[in-house]
Amino acid sequence: MNKMVLFGGLAVLLLGGGGGAYFFLLAPKDEKVEEAPKPPETPVYVVIDQISVPLPRKGRAPRYFFVSMNLQTTEEGKVKLNALMPKLRDAYLRDLNANPASRPERPEELDVELLKQRILSITHEIAGKDSAIDALILRSVPGPN
Repeated sequence: MNKMVLFGGLAVLLLGGGGGAYFFLLAPKDEKVEEAPKPPETPVYVVIDQISVPLPRKGRAPRYFFVSMNLQTTEEGKVKLNALMPKLRDAYLRDLNANPASRPERPEELDVELLKQRILSITHEIAGKDSAIDALILRSVPGPN
């Protein structure tokens, strides 16, 4: 009787081990082929020639800042922005001459964040919402007093 229990237990172990090995090693697997994620699109930039940004001063001539910037866009946007650049520059200069790019509490200091928002807003208004992703201020140099 002991031999029967021993051989029966051994048979259960072998069958269980064999079944487990088959399940984990040899059974066909349902492999899901995942698409590789698309690499992020390489940023494309459109250079905006240096523009002068006037900041009014009480009782004196305006102070000018000379600003260099780029617009971040896509390949399609680059073509569109380059084609519209004369119109965009005109709109930028008109807006910046009519509305100072400074904070009311510090009217003689250029507000770079406000300038970025206005450039991007004007770009979207003229070239479309999908034309530019961001406006990047590369350099801002104050002119002579």
